[in-house]
Amino acid sequence: MKRFRFALQSVATLRELRELRARENLATAIRVCERTEIALADARARRELLEDLVRSGRAFTLRAAEHVAFLCALRSAAEEESAAERAVTEAHAARDRRLSEYYDAARALKVMNNLEVRARATHRLASEREEQTTLDERASITAGRGHRYLS
Repeated sequence: MKRFRFALQSVATLRELRELRARENLATAIRVCERTEIALADARARRELLEDLVRSGRAFTLRAAEHVAFLCALRSAAEEESAAERAVTEAHAARDRRLSEYYDAARALKVMNNLEVRARATHRLASEREEQTTLDERASITAGRGHRYLS
């Protein structure tokens, strides 16, 4: 019997590569999400610190120029925080797209693997049938020879 050769091997290889790339892209997107979430936490901490400074400054007498500088810094920190929130939202959206791409690639690879398993089973069954046919022919030839000598 011929050796097994999967006819769609090139397609399976391409799908394996696509799944690998999708997995790598997903890992990159997850790392970007983590970094943006850390940046958001830092921006929130800076804004909260400045808010505390402004509140504590109101309890004491501050010069107007210092108060204005703190308020400008607070506004800047708030803008940085909102930019960080937008970046987190965009990173999560990108991560979700990459996750969807990965699921699609993994599903396509699984289909190819299932096709290969079925093709191997079909090949094995055909091989076993051919082997059984060969054994039956040999047995009938041997039986025919033995019968001729007995007559």
